[in-house]
Amino acid sequence: MTDEYLSATTDDTAPSIAAAEVMDRLAERLNAVDGSAGRMKETKAAADAVAELAADSDDPLPVIDSAKNTAGDVAMKAQTKKSIILDALEGATVDVRTQAAEAGLSLDHGYALDRFLEEDLQTVRRIESTDHHSETTLSWQFLDGTAVEVDDGTHLEKYNFYKKLAMGTRKKLQPELVSEEVGDPDEDGYERLSIGPESRPWHEDNWISCITDLLDERQTFVESVGARTMTWEAVANEIRLSRAVSDLPTAVDQLMPHAVEESGELVEVWLPGKMVTKECEEYGVEAKALQEELAARGVDSDELGGDRVSERVTIEGNGVRFWRLDATHEEVPEPAEIVDEVETGADRLNSMEWGGLDE
Repeated sequence: MTDEYLSATTDDTAPSIAAAEVMDRLAERLNAVDGSAGRMKETKAAADAVAELAADSDDPLPVIDSAKNTAGDVAMKAQTKKSIILDALEGATVDVRTQAAEAGLSLDHGYALDRFLEEDLQTVRRIESTDHHSETTLSWQFLDGTAVEVDDGTHLEKYNFYKKLAMGTRKKLQPELVSEEVGDPDEDGYERLSIGPESRPWHEDNWISCITDLLDERQTFVESVGARTMTWEAVANEIRLSRAVSDLPTAVDQLMPHAVEESGELVEVWLPGKMVTKECEEYGVEAKALQEELAARGVDSDELGGDRVSERVTIEGNGVRFWRLDATHEEVPEPAEIVDEVETGADRLNSMEWGGLDE
């Protein structure tokens, strides 16, 4: 019966195409046969034909893959379960796949993804930003100099991760897992043929656990100072060097930081908006982004509610937007000097260094 399937192939046809032709014949014959026993015999005969085509090929794995890729169409046309067809192909081709693995645990048509990860991965640098609102980045670094940066979590989706790696390396990387081609991890010989350690049997069904285990084994942690953090540190340094006034009308008129005290204790520092936006422009950070950062750090005033950090104050026609910060928070420094009032115009000139009038 196997010969009948092989006779369905065209002479001088590439083995992968011949395997697809065998599967087309299987769909036809399954529709013509009665009874489950007859259908099982046909399926086994087709699988054996595919195994023979693969064994005679210089590159057996693509031949097997070609047959597997048509299993869904055959199942739909013959109104049978796809898993039955795939199981038959797995059973018939196990020897061919094992021989391919023993030949070097690689792929003749490229470099297997699991081999690349096991043998070439040097380290994974987990870059965690000091910014509160930022994604963690993973830099996968390989012995050939390849360094691929992706967002944390990208590695959990195998094909998207493969595409990122394939674009980053000069090797002809393939998405196949060569360890998977060996067979069932519970079968004898798997540990000898598998690339990874016994605790990490690479397999499509185990992708998330395998890649997570590898990451845990080889990652290092790196802290990166984010732009929002640098902006906040610059603003905090301006507070530390500033002269603040406790009288709000004076702060509005003179465009100075305003110190709010209760029972002799400093509870809030109000910064003119221009003082803050000047630093935002310096570090290329949007004011809204800094607002989110300060709210996440908890340095904003509790009196404003939500994630608000600023409010506009108008006194005698003069309007200034102040950023209100919680002076009791450990990250908010005290001004260098706090005065009750300003007696001369010198302070007005000094305040212009913060960026001029609020718009």
